Amino acid sequence: MEVKQNIPDVKDRILEVSRKLFIKNGYNGTSVRDISTASNTNIAHIKYYFDSKYNLFEIIFEEAFDVLVKRIEQIILKDEPFFDLIKDWIDTYYEILFEYPMIPIFLLNEVNQNPERLTDRMLKRQPIQLFDYLSMRVEKEVEKGTIVKTCPLDLALNVLSLCVFPFMFGPLAIRVADKSKDEYSKVLQDHKEYVIDFVIKALKP
Repeated sequence: MEVKQNIPDVKDRILEVSRKLFIKNGYNGTSVRDISTASNTNIAHIKYYFDSKYNLFEIIFEEAFDVLVKRIEQIILKDEPFFDLIKDWIDTYYEILFEYPMIPIFLLNEVNQNPERLTDRMLKRQPIQLFDYLSMRVEKEVEKGTIVKTCPLDLALNVLSLCVFPFMFGPLAIRVADKSKDEYSKVLQDHKEYVIDFVIKALKP
């Protein structure tokens, strides 16, 4: 089967279309044929350039994960009042997860199927330095009396789980609660405000 076209154009087209389809329909809801049809290529092109749908999804995930890490880093390193930082931190998680809703499912799959590879992905982005900075900031706020004595790791895990789980649970929640995607998006927007309020109240003396 003929696969010769302008390589950058074909690869970029496949990547752009894949990104949109994965975000809209998820990994399982997107087929190789869907991608080839929408990108005006064929299945042989996808096999030739990316080998498999999973490899293609990994590329999209890496892009999304880089965006997530860089933007969270910008928030954590900001010099602003601590409760403003908490609000911005949670806002950023929700903003990115609305933009890339496939991140939680991919993380869950990787935890189950290939935790070593996921660990390598995390470590190459040097999260320890960012966590050390957060820990230092938390300790300073405890000393100032701004917040109650708090384990920085507990805080990070609580914020992460409160933000990520509603997106991970989304497909099931839509069915169980009989909501449309738009209705559930509104639920998530309201839930974000609840999470911000919940975390800040838990930290206040």
